[in-house]
Amino acid sequence: MNNNNKILWVDDEIDLLESHIIYLTGKGYSVEKVNSGEDAIDYCKNNHVDLVLLDEMMTGIDGISTLRKIKDINEDIPVIMVTKNEEECLMEEALAEQISYYLTKPVNPSQILMACKKVLDNKQISSDKLIKDFLNFIKDIQLINYNNLDVDEWKELFHKLCEWSIKIDEINNIDFKKILDDEKEIINNNFSKYIEKTYKYWIDNPSDRPMLSCDIFEKCFKPIIKKNQLIIIIIDCFRLDQWKQISSLLKENYRLNEDIHLSILPSATPFARNSIFSGLMPLEIKENYPNLWNEMFLKSKYNNFEDELLKRILVKNNFHNKSMHYEKISHHDEGKKFYNKLGNYKNVDILSVVVNFVDILGHSRSESEILNELIPNESAYREAIYNWFKNSWLKDCIMEFSNWGADIVITSDHGNTMVSKPSKVKADSTVSQGIRYKYGRNLNVNQKDVLKINNPEQYMLPSFDVNTQYIFAKENKFFVYHNNYNKYANLLKNSFQHGGISLEEMFVPLIHLKSK
Repeated sequence: MNNNNKILWVDDEIDLLESHIIYLTGKGYSVEKVNSGEDAIDYCKNNHVDLVLLDEMMTGIDGISTLRKIKDINEDIPVIMVTKNEEECLMEEALAEQISYYLTKPVNPSQILMACKKVLDNKQISSDKLIKDFLNFIKDIQLINYNNLDVDEWKELFHKLCEWSIKIDEINNIDFKKILDDEKEIINNNFSKYIEKTYKYWIDNPSDRPMLSCDIFEKCFKPIIKKNQLIIIIIDCFRLDQWKQISSLLKENYRLNEDIHLSILPSATPFARNSIFSGLMPLEIKENYPNLWNEMFLKSKYNNFEDELLKRILVKNNFHNKSMHYEKISHHDEGKKFYNKLGNYKNVDILSVVVNFVDILGHSRSESEILNELIPNESAYREAIYNWFKNSWLKDCIMEFSNWGADIVITSDHGNTMVSKPSKVKADSTVSQGIRYKYGRNLNVNQKDVLKINNPEQYMLPSFDVNTQYIFAKENKFFVYHNNYNKYANLLKNSFQHGGISLEEMFVPLIHLKSK
């Protein structure tokens, strides 16, 4: 008997199948029954299901439509379609929607049992294979010589880490999650060494570096603007693993081209996002637009001039004749208003939308016991973002854009990382307030914990004083002052922060969408 598997049986005549249900129950299965596609969809949203038995012909939402909705919720739920219709075209449609098996009515209890056993046994085999593949992956990365990796190999490794993070979530194995987290810590330690060794070279050699924040306009936006309407969607603090979690919701309507760019240091909004919109490094922004810079940094209006920076780079590149609209959205109501007036922007050449939800969620979690309970780890963070996006005004907008024929680029200014190890820092009163990066005078910190820069101009970073220094936290470290050390060390531990050096902060998704 298998007392672990839960079957959801969906049929608008479910009461007539009671004998079948009793039979399956007697064989050790837990069977839940609903009599409509709507109820099946609601049940799958709120409950774990190992297998769905789905009637093809139902009143209301039919079986194929219900199947699609269930797969949107969880594409890995196996579905057995039960049908009176043996037409080949129907079966092809059902198979294309990823049914695991189908039965033709009338069916007897033993047929149902054999089909369930076949599908669930295959699911177990798939789970066993996933575990085997994961252990092989761990063995392989333990053999990597990190000193020899180039940036493309680092990108590939990070892609795999993100994919495995999601796969391990699916089997919900705590031990495997711990193994993966431990390996991530080792990998990030080596990645910090790589950045410390390589970043200055990238600054000095723009033609021989991966795409940084300041390069996105020239290498990504500009070629599109020359040919087509461009929609830029910048989701503040959006990570590659989070993108991979939501990407399935867009595949039906779009061809997706996944790439990565690297956030500049500090991997923080005032620096990285202004760099994206200007096509310049922070020091170049200060030198080229001193008045804007003073407004941004002396008056703490850090990202109030992104539209102006974008206008200026468009003019600089002779796009005088291109129309542009910029929108920054921090709240749901603002997003809904934007969606309701999308028609106003259908003929705008460059539509730029900044979305602050993910960043707000990460920061709010640090201040809310309720959110800490709801989002205790990175897995829950991914799931929260998936659920938000699935029902969001942003997804509605992107679906609408598929009718426009525009090129869409989804990216972020930086990601974030869950910090766990406090690092004591001493500084004078001029120091900035960042948890993963700081700039100011007389910065004293354990050198092993940071990349310290005493000559900011050589890294294309602005000085705010004669003796301005920068420090960037490595791996999962975070900065705490000596005063009230224990209080803030405990408060900030396991929070999501950014501005420092880690794969999660610096390797940022850059996704090009073309409607099918």
